[in-house]
Amino acid sequence: MELKKVLLLCNILFLHLMLLIKHSYKNVKIMKRACYLLLSLIFWSGCLLAQSVDRRQLIDSSAVEYLRIVGSQSALYYGKAQEGHPRTTNHPYLKDALFTKARLSYFGVIYPEALLRLDLSRDELIVSPGFRNIVLFSENVDFAELHGRHIIYFRRDSLPGSPSTGFYFLLHSGKCRVLEKQTAVFTFSSSTGEQYYALSTNFYLYKDGIYHTIRNKRGLLKVLHPYKKELKRFISAHRWQFRHDAEELIKQTVSEYEKLSGSL
Repeated sequence: MELKKVLLLCNILFLHLMLLIKHSYKNVKIMKRACYLLLSLIFWSGCLLAQSVDRRQLIDSSAVEYLRIVGSQSALYYGKAQEGHPRTTNHPYLKDALFTKARLSYFGVIYPEALLRLDLSRDELIVSPGFRNIVLFSENVDFAELHGRHIIYFRRDSLPGSPSTGFYFLLHSGKCRVLEKQTAVFTFSSSTGEQYYALSTNFYLYKDGIYHTIRNKRGLLKVLHPYKKELKRFISAHRWQFRHDAEELIKQTVSEYEKLSGSL
């Protein structure tokens, strides 16, 4: 599987070289170095067949070297510029308004040190090459690991209860699946004149072909039948409270359910 990723990276690099030829044909030095990296990747992809190596490290280091060579001309940085937000007392981004180094898989290519931030208001993942902020094409995002979150782009399907299309945190993935959606809504207070973003969180549990919206502990235990009593004791033993520990409570309880039901 990792060998396929290396070969895919080679193909993407080749396409990027074509973009360099089209847009920056005068920069011969960059093109030569990018060509050298492409040939090196092809060589290493063959080596993977003959010896055991740290495949993830190879893929990540190759991607870092590629970005270092082509810089802002990478195809990752082709897209529309992010629009500004109104002045408010808080911001609509996940955890931090500043760009943070993250591991991104975009169109099948790994970028281990992409500078990202997630806009919870517009449901956009933004990358910054340093000189402007660019909105990524959501459909091309495989996943992003940002602020300790595993972020995926979920596409709404025809199953009952399916949440809407957008960026979600994948909290658990087994026979059951747990998704978390955080949203920031622009709000204006007529009494104080204050403008701010109101944050909200929703949890979705996929089980037996149905998506369930989880609003409290009672609703979670109802879905995870017939182990309600066992799971209730499990939650009590860890002293989790849904109001304060919703994420941990849900994902750990679902994991325990899979153990009890023999799903794993």
